[in-house]
Amino acid sequence: MIKKLLNIAICLCFLASAEVRAQETYRVALMVPLYLEQVDEAFYEAEPSNKTLLTKPFSFLHFYEGFMIAADSVVNSRNMQLELKVYDVDNDVHKAQIAIDDPWLNTADMIVGPFYLKAFNVVKNYAAEKDIPIVNPITQRSEIVDYHPNVVKVKPAIEAQVGQLDSIIKRYYHSNNIFIVQKDKNLDVEIVDRITEMAYRNIDSVSYVPNRHIVDVIKRHQKRWKYLKIDFQATDYLTDNISLDVNILKQRISDSTAFKNHVVKINYDRDSLNNVSRYASTMRNNLFIIYGNDKVFANEIVNKVTKLIEYYPITVILLPEWSKFENLFNDNLMKMHAIYFDDDYIDYQSIRVESFICKFRNRYETEPSEYAYQGFDIGWYFLNALRNYGGEMLNNLQDYDIPLLGTHFNFVKNDEESGYENMFWNVYQFKGYNKVVLKIGYEK
Repeated sequence: MIKKLLNIAICLCFLASAEVRAQETYRVALMVPLYLEQVDEAFYEAEPSNKTLLTKPFSFLHFYEGFMIAADSVVNSRNMQLELKVYDVDNDVHKAQIAIDDPWLNTADMIVGPFYLKAFNVVKNYAAEKDIPIVNPITQRSEIVDYHPNVVKVKPAIEAQVGQLDSIIKRYYHSNNIFIVQKDKNLDVEIVDRITEMAYRNIDSVSYVPNRHIVDVIKRHQKRWKYLKIDFQATDYLTDNISLDVNILKQRISDSTAFKNHVVKINYDRDSLNNVSRYASTMRNNLFIIYGNDKVFANEIVNKVTKLIEYYPITVILLPEWSKFENLFNDNLMKMHAIYFDDDYIDYQSIRVESFICKFRNRYETEPSEYAYQGFDIGWYFLNALRNYGGEMLNNLQDYDIPLLGTHFNFVKNDEESGYENMFWNVYQFKGYNKVVLKIGYEK
């Protein structure tokens, strides 16, 4: 595999359909970190092991392989004429300089990569000079599109989550109490402030709950308290920081009771979750938006919220990238109907995903990694866009959408001097034992 990769990476590849209908041959450069200088004869002949799979030459190999499946598919199924040249470019600016010194690159129609920022900046400036669209597959840094209208950033920035969160609250949780819990008041304070403003803007001032439902909830709780031998007043019930008269509720069983909705900011480092009981409701759902990127905090907060579920109905939205945390006790996440944001989400029940896995296994005799899906999606999307629009590709990205394996691309251009930035995050929720993608009105 590595020897085959070495041959492909240093030479020009021409891919063309047997029955070519396209009138133009498109030139695409793929700049991917392959670290081929480390692939000597001893490396090639060594027995595969977990240790060798973790070495640099394997880091982005699956991205390259996924991209190549996409290239073959576009050529064979869409009759595209394609010249694809693969460059081994990592974070070494010298490698980037060698790549841009290649005369072939002058006439490229698109560049994908480099992956690392130092090398990308070198090629980005070259692409600007030659007016070549350049795609960055990895970075979340929005500043790479500033003053570079030919740059396309695939990975959505954390800030892009806020717009989708706005839609989620407006559509599903406008009648909830909302608790915004942050690990550290200095952590992304601007984003947390925007989330708070959004919560205030979207929630209803009050929620009307049928008295029949309220009485049923009180009965369940009092039955449990009796079993646990906890003393309580049968005629009084405390929720939402107000005392309810059970007898009046029964007399007005066909009416409803209004509960004020609150937005409560909690600095976890200072207050833990001590303020929750003051505002939380047992009568309707409580939405927790938890913002933090520390795994220790993640485990701790999941355990604490799980205990609160014994008393309050709760849904939790976990930000910014809790999908990257492992071993967060899925049983607890199911109980709190946890909602995640993820830049890639692979549905293994999808026919397209199953087909890709079969192709990848047959060609490379291994299972595709996360990078393989990303490589395919980027190759499939941009090669099709280039085939359809040619030199006008960039001007059509904001309206172009095709099915992909792990995500959508929703490209936005902030102003005439900036490039294109993907704003789409996959949003999914634990429902029962399944992860279900939330529909939040994404459309092209």
